[in-house]
Order: sequence, then C-alpha cells, then structure tokens
Amino acid sequence: MPEPQGRLGDAPAASPAPPIPVQSAIERAVQQGLESERRAPISNTDLERMTRQLRYREAVDQRLLRLGVGAIVFILSAGWLIADVTLTLAAGWGELGGRPFRLDSSVLVAFLTTSTATVIGLFLVFLRWLYPQTNGEDQREREPEADRR
Repeated sequence: MPEPQGRLGDAPAASPAPPIPVQSAIERAVQQGLESERRAPISNTDLERMTRQLRYREAVDQRLLRLGVGAIVFILSAGWLIADVTLTLAAGWGELGGRPFRLDSSVLVAFLTTSTATVIGLFLVFLRWLYPQTNGEDQREREPEADRR
C-alpha cells in the first residue's frame, strides 16, 4: 500500500543518481593518445608503409590544389583577354553597349600592354609552380637511393 503524502504537491524524494563522468573531447583525445603510446613500437616495414601512404596523400592533395589553381588562373586570364578584345573593338567602333566610347590612344596602348604582360607573367609563375625545375645536384642525390632498392 502506498505511503500517504503529507501535502498535495510533495513528491517522495528520489535517491540521487550517481554522477556520470563526462569526458571532454580533449580528455578523450589525450586518453587515446596515451593508449596509442602504450602499444608496441612500430616496425620498419610499417613505418615505410605509412611513409609511402603519406607521400601518396601529399601527391594527391598537391595535384588537386594545382588543378584548382590552374582553373582559377585560366578563368582569370580568359576574362582578362576578353576584356582586352572588348576594349579594343569598342575603341575601334567608337561605341560600347550602344553608347559612344572613346579612349585616348595612349591609354589604350598602356592598358593593352600592361594587361598582356600581366597575363603572360601570371601564366609563367603558374607554370613554374606546376612544373618546378630541379637542380642537377638533387637528381644525383636521388639516384643512389633508387639504386639501393
């Protein structure tokens, strides 16, 4: 038989639940790091395999980065050259978008010269980054490593 309550709003006191330990993300990361350090040391073959995986990931990431930057350089250069052609045609016909258009010839020559030089320079910088030149010394140092394998 249930115990009678003294007042209408009183509820029987529930026993407090044991506190649940809450681990923060930092504590979990530290704990996982400690567990990984307690494992057996890595062998040379595992180390070489992990090194190859990291080099492969780096090459893939670098390839994707170069593709993205190449697309941006191409779009920027194409837009710049379209602006050059549009400006040249507008100056020749004397109108742009149905309105009269006139530029002094020195302004037109300066714009076309600097924009062409900028586009060519942009491509050269990108191509040197995409295809870096190696020194002869670097090649000679790498050859003995290839011979050992």
